[in-house]
Amino acid sequence: MGLQKILNQSLLRGVLSGSIYFISVILSLLIQIKFLDRSSFEKYGLKINKLWINDFLFGSFISFIQLVLFFIIMYLSENLEFVDYFVTSAPDYSFLEGFLSEMYGLLIGGVIEELFFRAFLFYIIYEALKTIIKDPTKRAIFMMFIISPLFGLAHLGNNGATLISTINLMFDAMMMCLPFLITGRLGMSIGIHFAWNLIQGSVFGFAMSGNIAKATIISVNMPDNLFTGGVFGPEGSVLLVVLDLIAVVLILYWKKLKNYNAIVNPIIIKNSNS
Repeated sequence: MGLQKILNQSLLRGVLSGSIYFISVILSLLIQIKFLDRSSFEKYGLKINKLWINDFLFGSFISFIQLVLFFIIMYLSENLEFVDYFVTSAPDYSFLEGFLSEMYGLLIGGVIEELFFRAFLFYIIYEALKTIIKDPTKRAIFMMFIISPLFGLAHLGNNGATLISTINLMFDAMMMCLPFLITGRLGMSIGIHFAWNLIQGSVFGFAMSGNIAKATIISVNMPDNLFTGGVFGPEGSVLLVVLDLIAVVLILYWKKLKNYNAIVNPIIIKNSNS
């Protein structure tokens, strides 16, 4: 009875299920690393160190800038109306529980999606195309255009998905692939992905690819049109391409600031040959 009472707590239940999912993915990757390609977590962009954390923080900053701009544009264009503050949409969660649950779940989801779409699939197809595209740098850049449509199509079944939202997410995927190519790490890509979902859903109250956050700091009403993205959220807006271009400029600024000389980091070419 004591254990059942503990498991009935919504926040703990969500943390346990999310943790089990995350651990199973990491164990699968560990098997891949140890017994199949005999590489390391570094190959898949998950060697956590100071550089990785700095990348993550800068990626989070990029998403913050994007969504603050989107919020301001929506407000000034009268496409946004404040409704309430500190709202929860899940009756079995308090606001704090809902917010923490969203934060934890979105972090796990961001890590897993970026690992799968930006690194795992990347190396599988990258190595399979060795005989077709012999130049490793050109092949790596080509991969950005090959894998990105899959990310858009993966969200096609979400509530409110449209052709525009699918194309937008393809551009999103290319933007999030760029820092992986430049650094060979997933820190910035995960930071962008995690912070984007958290800020749009649990801070500003926008829909997240057609999903509603359990708790949000600000609750808003927005009309359903191409400018707002409708029920799909900002990713369905015609403004997303502009926001992604801003992100690309910031990523390239980071590249210059950190003295990365090439678009494709040598570690990616080295890992593909190991």
